[in-house]
Amino acid sequence: MARSARQQLSSSRWPVRVLALGFFLAQIVVLPGAGSAFRLPKEAVALAAICAAVALALAAAARRRTLALPGGAVVWTLLALPLLQACSAAWSASPAQSLATAAASAIWVLAIVWLATLDEGSRRVIGAAAVAGVVISAVVMLMQLAGVEVFRLAAPFASKRLSLTGLTGNPADLAMAAALLLPPLLVWGDSRGRRVLARSLAAFLAFAVLVTQTLTGVVALIVMAAVWLVRQRSRRLWLATAAIGVLVVGAALGLGLGERVQREAQRVAAGDWYELLSARGDGWTAAWEMVAERPLGGVGAGHYTREYYPSRLASLERDGGTGGRAELASHFEWAHCDPLQMVAEMGVAGGLWMLAFGWALLRIGRHAGPVPVLTAGAAAPFLLLHYPTHLAVGLIPITLALGSAIAGTGTPRTVALKRGRLLLAVALIAALAAGAWWQVRRVAVDTWIGGLELRMAAARSTPPEARAKLGAAIEAQVLGRIGRLPLAAPELWRTVGRARLLAGDARAAEAAFRSAWAAWPHEDAEFYLGISLAAQGRRNEALSHLGRVCRTNPRLVRLIADEDLRRAVEDMLAVYQRQ
Repeated sequence: MARSARQQLSSSRWPVRVLALGFFLAQIVVLPGAGSAFRLPKEAVALAAICAAVALALAAAARRRTLALPGGAVVWTLLALPLLQACSAAWSASPAQSLATAAASAIWVLAIVWLATLDEGSRRVIGAAAVAGVVISAVVMLMQLAGVEVFRLAAPFASKRLSLTGLTGNPADLAMAAALLLPPLLVWGDSRGRRVLARSLAAFLAFAVLVTQTLTGVVALIVMAAVWLVRQRSRRLWLATAAIGVLVVGAALGLGLGERVQREAQRVAAGDWYELLSARGDGWTAAWEMVAERPLGGVGAGHYTREYYPSRLASLERDGGTGGRAELASHFEWAHCDPLQMVAEMGVAGGLWMLAFGWALLRIGRHAGPVPVLTAGAAAPFLLLHYPTHLAVGLIPITLALGSAIAGTGTPRTVALKRGRLLLAVALIAALAAGAWWQVRRVAVDTWIGGLELRMAAARSTPPEARAKLGAAIEAQVLGRIGRLPLAAPELWRTVGRARLLAGDARAAEAAFRSAWAAWPHEDAEFYLGISLAAQGRRNEALSHLGRVCRTNPRLVRLIADEDLRRAVEDMLAVYQRQ
């Protein structure tokens, strides 16, 4: 019996190490030359690591002919999510996108279920690796604050705050990663030395949250601190926490947080709620438009970003006015409110699923331990004002917390892997291997597209002959692959259109942007369609498209090179603003 236990422990070490390494790399991986420098590489690394770790664990279970399976309402509710998302492919605009979203959700759910079968020490190893990655990212952020250029991104950020990327990305992403990994640090430590290290790292991550000047992160810290102190019921701990909090907040105020708070206070006094919420109203109104149009089934899993632009435009046309974002990028990939996005994508079924999941969590709340409760307190502000369930840096701590919560409800039951179950396990291992390859391919495609965009940007200052040659080469390269990449096809058609504009072929560019628009009604497709029409002298048609797309974000007018055309679009926007 002792030998069997040792063999099982040894067989679980490699999966644990693989997932720990994957979660560590997911926190720090950056591909500056890629189309998505931060978010897609992190997601791909995390998903590939989960696939590899769970596949190794299943292989070990197949050799033992036994498999540990946790149960309970939380597990069954989680397993229902990818099934619901897959069903939405029946009515979504892009069934492949819905199925891809369901597959990604299934991988995260498998990670949660497998983590629930591990012992506390193994989960702690994986969590410690994730914490180490965020700590390194926060150190890089402090170096950036000191003026050290750690790496150069493809596109410059718009403000000093947004340049504090660390290795995580958007400052809010870094704040979220740090805040959601604070709970385990607050309760870890079997000895005094380890407890001091864990609490010191917790103080550093709290400081990093404040330095990012992310107000959602500040709220998350306050909620989490309140929950933790109420659970501890220690006057000495209250005083120590207050003293550390004063020092951390004081240092953060000196590094820019005070200026951010002052700006937001001025916006409150002026009634500028749009800027106060960083244009989140754009994403929220688009989501409500989707709910109003398709309340029962929603627009389909993973389709919020596909339906954002037409929904936002429909909202503006009904209510009047224009958007007012303070940056050139006008597209919302997520709604900045995960519950609202769930209802927009999945309709009534999504709302009922959230209620069922919340009820299941409440049922095990007493047995879950402190980490899941603290994580829920920290996650709540981000769930309402950000998008933690759509980013790897948010899903990693949530996955760890849910695995811990399920493990706290009881010992997983062991089932024998007879012939039928063994074949199912082998099929699942093969599917996980395919999932890991899928993630590698996604990153390769994203890096390829990003490289093409960089080459076109660099060629704008070259002679016309060189631009035409490069544009033709890029067009030929993309057209040779576009049929094999259906999920990337809309973006690739936009790349073809820009390549044709670079080569001076406006009529062919128009055809490419119309193909991109038919596949995905994206702002970029309509904006550059307008530019292509203007280059052909079709001014009225161009104004129709440019006026529509610039209505969602008037700052896009800056990208119109023709002064007369730009002034005409500005006149159209002035009319919209008076409505």
